Amino acid sequence: MLKRIFRHSSFKYFVGLVYAVLFYLGYIKILNFKYGYASFQIVDGRLDNKIFILYIFFVTLFPLIFYRGVKQISSFISIFIYFVLYVSIIITFFFVMEQPVLYIMQLQLLFMIGMSILFLADRVRFKTKLFIPSNLNLMKIILGLTWICSFYIAFIFRNNLNFASYEDVYLQRSSTEGIGTDVFTGYLSTWLANVMIPICAAYGLFAKKKWYFIASISGALICYMSKADKSIFLFPVFILALYYFLKNSNLKNSFSSIGIALSSIMTFTLVVPTNIFFIAIFWMRTLGTGGILTNFYQKFFMDHPLTYYSHVRIINAITGAYPYGDLAVGQVVGKEYWSDDMNANANFWAIDGIASLGEAGIIIASLLLFCIFLLFNRICAGYNKLFIICILIPYITILLNQSLFSSLVTGGGFWILIILLFKSTINNPYINENFNHNRS
Repeated sequence: MLKRIFRHSSFKYFVGLVYAVLFYLGYIKILNFKYGYASFQIVDGRLDNKIFILYIFFVTLFPLIFYRGVKQISSFISIFIYFVLYVSIIITFFFVMEQPVLYIMQLQLLFMIGMSILFLADRVRFKTKLFIPSNLNLMKIILGLTWICSFYIAFIFRNNLNFASYEDVYLQRSSTEGIGTDVFTGYLSTWLANVMIPICAAYGLFAKKKWYFIASISGALICYMSKADKSIFLFPVFILALYYFLKNSNLKNSFSSIGIALSSIMTFTLVVPTNIFFIAIFWMRTLGTGGILTNFYQKFFMDHPLTYYSHVRIINAITGAYPYGDLAVGQVVGKEYWSDDMNANANFWAIDGIASLGEAGIIIASLLLFCIFLLFNRICAGYNKLFIICILIPYITILLNQSLFSSLVTGGGFWILIILLFKSTINNPYINENFNHNRS
């Protein structure tokens, strides 16, 4: 009986509503109560507007009309955008924006349309497949590059490698601030973290080849010891957990599974006294930041020059139209509302949408990501979906915190697509769609 309810198409609305209500309560009881000093405010009288409250819950649920399960890889990425970013933006705007209610409703409506567009990307089908005709064994090459890059990073930071505790990560970062700042080392370390480590971790699990997974763990450890980046250190562990969590599951139920998992953590933290560090990571950093930063971008670019995509280096190189000199968009916003050293880097809706074209940019940014999703869906067709999900974990993380263009170049999305284009990779028996990942 419970399985039938779980698999029913309407169950997603129940999960979405529970999640939205929990975020609403969590904003009041945790984000506002504990972190009100960090701009998680509540506009006076806002909680008394019952019609507005009903409206925000309608807006959070409406895009789910267009979600049909994980038909293609874009659907899975959109699930994370929905839970971690979209719901946060809709509800945070309700609480903190001081503009007239009708104006806020209009903005929320634009985000609703944008989220619906993203869920529609899996409806587009292609009759032909893209591939690079080559028999090159890229998995072995990536394994070798992972070890080489790991040793290179270890050499560059050899005098400052330190396994810092989570409380001392900022001390470690400050101690290595001036090391490895050249372009070559910067891109190499980023691609090691976002491309090589996840591919080695995922392929090691699917092919049951321990040296690939060991390489991913070693690379993540060296990245953490050099720059104290917590997310990179956890990538192999998260991929391992995701693999075992989803390998026996029907991916069509991913929305409900992820929603229930997040809602369970939210409920636990709301009811049971929890470690303050975990609360900060989960509520403020993971769930709250996307909404509050998008709010500040909206506030800033209401009366400051728009970038018209000149924040993208190649466009600025052609036009020279970027209005903020040597400061990145995140630094400009951070300097305005926090400090000169703050880089308030935000998501694609904030940077590629609001900062670029204002309110209309919300829809344009959604359409740009829609086109990127089409490319991902076409290239990833033929692969085991769980494998693709595993290797895209860093990309999804970056997509939720940076611009579309940064996620493709700096975040390694472009290189992942190139690797997946090779015919030898598509035909790899361990990772194509016909592979049974439960076999020994």
